[in-house]
Amino acid sequence: MIEHAKQAIIKYNMMRHARGGIDTLYAFALSDSGHIHDGASYEPNIAHATVCGERHAIANMILQESYAAKIKSIIVADPVPEVQKHGTPPCGTCRHLIWSQGSPDTTVLLLQYIQEKNGWTFPKLEKYTIKDIYPLPYEPDEHLWGSK
Repeated sequence: MIEHAKQAIIKYNMMRHARGGIDTLYAFALSDSGHIHDGASYEPNIAHATVCGERHAIANMILQESYAAKIKSIIVADPVPEVQKHGTPPCGTCRHLIWSQGSPDTTVLLLQYIQEKNGWTFPKLEKYTIKDIYPLPYEPDEHLWGSK
């Protein structure tokens, strides 16, 4: 999965650069069926229309498999100018979606990548479980207000 992510990042960035684009955050979701689903962030000039790379990868998983598919592992790969103390974690919404479409033991890998003169390097990888970075998940109680 990590090798898939590295090769895809290079491929997608080369395509983006050829069209005048820049490096972006990518995500790669490994489903319980063993398939890897790619995603990239979309950041238009309207803030509320932004789509995180994690959500894109999860949406691709649902599209190509079904809502029954579960995330075993997800990579969040973010371009950085130099090695950072910590990689970029999923935002709160993405943490909730990873939680709800995975399990408490779903692995979240934070991969930093840097564009060098002759390509891209991948200097740092951190490993967490979603329960580590989303310790108090929102889980609505259907009977909270006495409804049955």
